[in-house]
Amino acid sequence: MNFFESCNIACDGERCPKCGRKKLRAVTDEDFCLVARVDRNFGDCLKDRLENEKIDCVLMPYGTGVRSKFALPLESYLLYVRYQNSEYVRQIIQETKADIF
Repeated sequence: MNFFESCNIACDGERCPKCGRKKLRAVTDEDFCLVARVDRNFGDCLKDRLENEKIDCVLMPYGTGVRSKFALPLESYLLYVRYQNSEYVRQIIQETKADIF
């Protein structure tokens, strides 16, 4: 499995699936990887659950520029977790049918 640091994406290929660049390295268990885009409510609940299970996660606000321009909360998050926990978190998300990358 490879990892592209600029996009925080783990992938099987030789190019980052997001930007297409080739500067990949081997992924480590400690790398924070993009797992999914989730809506705000689900993201907040998921973060609480993961923190209770002692799983590190980061939620980055994500959405349209119009909401940012008016200083409104963005409608979703990009969810990042350590690579070692990524499959477990994907299973949780699949059970709820959220958007998975």
